[in-house]
Amino acid sequence: MTQPRIKLLILSIIFIACLTALILSFTNGASVAETVSIELTSSTTSHLKPSVKSEKITTIATDIVNTKATLAAPGSQNGQMVVMHRPKWKFDGNLIVQLEKLQIASANGDDKASYILAMNLKYCYHSPADDIALEKQLDQATEFSDSELAVERITEKYQYCSGIEQKQSKQFYHYSEAAANNGYVAAQEVIGRITPEFFMQSQGYENLERDEFIIMRDNFIDQKIAFLQQAAQNGSIEALGRLSRMNRSQKIGANGYVKSFGFNQLILELTQSNEIYNRYSEYQQKLHSQLTSEEIDNGFAMSEQWLKIINANGTLYLNRN
Repeated sequence: MTQPRIKLLILSIIFIACLTALILSFTNGASVAETVSIELTSSTTSHLKPSVKSEKITTIATDIVNTKATLAAPGSQNGQMVVMHRPKWKFDGNLIVQLEKLQIASANGDDKASYILAMNLKYCYHSPADDIALEKQLDQATEFSDSELAVERITEKYQYCSGIEQKQSKQFYHYSEAAANNGYVAAQEVIGRITPEFFMQSQGYENLERDEFIIMRDNFIDQKIAFLQQAAQNGSIEALGRLSRMNRSQKIGANGYVKSFGFNQLILELTQSNEIYNRYSEYQQKLHSQLTSEEIDNGFAMSEQWLKIINANGTLYLNRN
C-alpha cells in the first residue's frame, strides 16, 4: 500500500471515531435531561401531597350528604337501605270530621290509621276544652314576648280540636301502643317522646298509691326503652338519639357512657345531616376523654353489632324536618 493511501485510511478512521463520540454525547445528554425531568416531577408531586390531604379533611361533611346516593327509594328491593317516610298526620279541616273513619280503620288493624289518630289526639290533649278555657289560655299567652304567635297557635289548635273531649284525647296512648306493638316504627317513636310524668298524668295514674305508682311508672319506662330499641334497630335516627341521651344521663342500667358512645357511633354511620353529624361528633369527643380504651372498644363493638341488625332490616328513618 502506498504512503498516500495509508494517510487517507488513518484520516478516515479518525473521522469515524469523532462522529461516533459526537453521537454518544448527544444521546447521554437526552438521558440526563429525561432524568432531571423525572426528578422535578417527583418533587412537584411531593409538594402537592399536603394540599390533597387538606382537601380530604374539608370535604368530610360533604361526603356525608353524598351518602344519599347509596340509599334506595322507598319500596326498593335491591338490598340497599330504604329511606322510610312517616305519614302526614294533620288534616286541613277539623279533626272531628276524620275521627270516626280513623277509629274504624284502627279497629281493623290499620297501623297507619292508629298512628295518625294517636298523633292527632296527643296534639289535642292540651287544647282548651271550651270557650272559658280558651280565654284563660289566651290571657296567659299575653304574658310572653311572642304573644301574637302564641295566641295564634292556641286559637288554631282550639279550632282544629273542637269537638274532641278530654277522655277521647287521652286515648292517644292506646292507639300509639297498638301500632307500636305491631312494629310500626313511627308509633314507637311517639312513645319514645313521652315522659314518665306525662304518661302517669295523662293516663290517670298520678293518684295511685306509692308502690303501685312506682310499678306503673317503671313498667312504662321499660316499655318505652323496648320500643325505642326496636325503632333504633329499624334505622330510626330519632330513637338512637333518645337512647344515647338516656344512657348518657345514666338513667337506664349500667355502662351508660359506653352504650351512649355506641349509639352515637351508629348515628355518625347513618345520619345524612351535617348538623347532626357535627353535634354527635362533639358528644363522642367528650365521651372519649371519659372512657378507658377498653370501654371505647366495647362501644365500637356494640355499634358494629347493632349496625349489622340495622343493615339486615334494611330501613332508615331520618330525623323529621
